[in-house]
Amino acid sequence: MNVTKSNFPDVAAEIERLLPTAEFVAIDEEMTGIFLPGLQDFVGDAPSTRYSKMRQVASNYSVIQFGVALFARQGEADDRYVARAYNFYVFPSAGPVNMEASSVHFNSKNGMDWNVWIREGIPYMTREQAARLKLQLFPEEAAAPSKRIQLTSEADIENTSKAVASLKDWLSDDARGDEKEFEIITANGYLRRFMHETLRDDFPDLVVESRPTKIRGLSTMVALRLTEAERMERSAKLRAEKEAEFNMKVGVRRVFAALANAKKPIIGHACLYDLMFAFSHFEASLPESFADFKQAVCELFPTVYDTQLLARSDLFKLKTGSGEPQQRFKSFALGEVHRVLQEEAAATKAEGNEVVEVALAEGHERYATAAAYHEAGFDAYITGCAFAYMARHLLANQGDMRFNGRLVLFRNFFNVNLHGEDELIIDGVYLHTRGLTGRNAMEFTTVLQSILKNVRTKRGGSEMDTSDGKAQEDSFQIRWIDDDSAFAIFPPGAEEVVAGVCQEAQAAGGHVDGLSFLPGADWLQSQTTDPAEPSKKKARTSE
Repeated sequence: MNVTKSNFPDVAAEIERLLPTAEFVAIDEEMTGIFLPGLQDFVGDAPSTRYSKMRQVASNYSVIQFGVALFARQGEADDRYVARAYNFYVFPSAGPVNMEASSVHFNSKNGMDWNVWIREGIPYMTREQAARLKLQLFPEEAAAPSKRIQLTSEADIENTSKAVASLKDWLSDDARGDEKEFEIITANGYLRRFMHETLRDDFPDLVVESRPTKIRGLSTMVALRLTEAERMERSAKLRAEKEAEFNMKVGVRRVFAALANAKKPIIGHACLYDLMFAFSHFEASLPESFADFKQAVCELFPTVYDTQLLARSDLFKLKTGSGEPQQRFKSFALGEVHRVLQEEAAATKAEGNEVVEVALAEGHERYATAAAYHEAGFDAYITGCAFAYMARHLLANQGDMRFNGRLVLFRNFFNVNLHGEDELIIDGVYLHTRGLTGRNAMEFTTVLQSILKNVRTKRGGSEMDTSDGKAQEDSFQIRWIDDDSAFAIFPPGAEEVVAGVCQEAQAAGGHVDGLSFLPGADWLQSQTTDPAEPSKKKARTSE
């Protein structure tokens, strides 16, 4: 369902009504850009370093579409869901809109309607901006000022005193009882506030409204003579008008706040950027510290699952059956993950077995007949479907503890952990090597194996030697950082081996065959830029 200004009030109310019955909520976003000139991501970025780069991106570009898909149990069945997918067009009411050419081309190629986005896009604001707007529209709900305005200008005192006296005469003059309105004073905002404070205390039942004049900043205060019924009707009408104005100006912030208040599991696919963009535009400015960002997100959304991280995990990436396990997915892109899981479910159902099934609710059938990849509402929907297929196995394998809050960090050695210390994708002990320019993996392996042989000899062999004389702890895999540096990743428990390699290099003057070595923990810590990270804290390099 596409959501624009015209149907937003009804849709927002519907989501607020349906959220308590939702099992989980999937989200997705389309943005005006995800790359900033001169800001390059590196494989070796520490998570806090990468966050600082992503923070600049999410703070500079805008959200085009915000996809929200609600998944609820269908009846009492554990494997039947009904889904409602919403595709919100989002456009700011003020301020600059920055756009990246490649993102514009990408979204245009995938059917983005830019006219709808600009003309019908729903505004939004942060939590603080919404609070200020509420205070402006509903001043009576704010705490009374601790100190009333005291006029010092003799002219102001004289003019306001005459205005109050004239109002009293009008209210007490029976001959003017048929008059419904009385102009009290035309004044600036400061004097109008003083008059409101005065009249509120002296005439608590008096209805007063301000009407703008042709002169900017000046308005005329008008007293209304109304019956009790008229006062109640007017108050209810004004309240409804203000609430409608507030809800429309707050816009998508209203939906974001409803999701946060519901505390339902949030599902995304490689969704760190989705969370950062949503936070930046609908909640508050992104914190400078990665640790502070993670804490803020956890307070809003205690349960978050990333379907790409799930697909990459040992629980889902391999397909078991007859013969050797095989890779389940050709890639971990959303469309491929959803396609494979959907086809597996169809095959299982054809064999007469029960499977997870998702039906679209009435009014949301559009996505049942036509794929709309890279439309936020559709991508949110298939993200939720993928999670629904995974959920049975996930929950059976203590998914809350293992995967909640774990997010993919694109082209990086770490996965993000919203609830604690970020975790290396590959378990083991890391050795950082520099000086590899012009060398390939085989040449690097040859040099490192020679050093390892010396280390093993000095240690008098290894307790982990196997029958063929090869040390298991000497085995390693190579992961390149850039053209000049890489990690050699040893099995868990090989800390002494890594320390021995570094000692050999130091004894040789800091280099062996032009290569320098450093424990991975030390190198990763040196890449940390998060101001919240204590200097003594070491990045974790083994589980």
